[in-house]
Amino acid sequence: MIAAIVYSILGLLLLVGVAVFIRSSRQRPEELEERRELDGSVWDTEGLSVAERIFDPRDYCWLRDHAGFPRLAESLRRSRQRMALEWLGAVRRSFDDLLKASESPDTDAAGSPVNWNLLRQALRFHFVVGYAYFVVRFFGPYHSLVPSCRWMRPETSGRFGHERLGPAHSSRLF
Repeated sequence: MIAAIVYSILGLLLLVGVAVFIRSSRQRPEELEERRELDGSVWDTEGLSVAERIFDPRDYCWLRDHAGFPRLAESLRRSRQRMALEWLGAVRRSFDDLLKASESPDTDAAGSPVNWNLLRQALRFHFVVGYAYFVVRFFGPYHSLVPSCRWMRPETSGRFGHERLGPAHSSRLF
């Protein structure tokens, strides 16, 4: 009896979760139109300069350090993070549209090396954009995509190098 109640509650929670997910993923037509406009302008000169501005931390640092407005700088960082995530999504969608446009029915066979090469490059692109999306989502738009190795210090204690290294002589082998 208790198992039936637990399974019923789990089933209801699952239905509520699916309903919330479907409702949140539904977009209004004006949001779709905005995304289409953003998708078309990603690779233009203006779109690339906007992307440079989104990922440039100079104005954030100026607001935080020189002007003395840390809350305003944090608000700028959050809005830039949202913009960066939207821009990365637009890059991914425009790449998908490019791949769809390049497909034609009279291309090589499905198992040809050209198709495998295209698949490998597409997966590599999606991996890089996904990694960038992950970094921007969890660390912010001003975080470096390449991890820093400053925590690795060279060995300076002098343990290495005390022994004199030179050619091995036959008299020292035994």
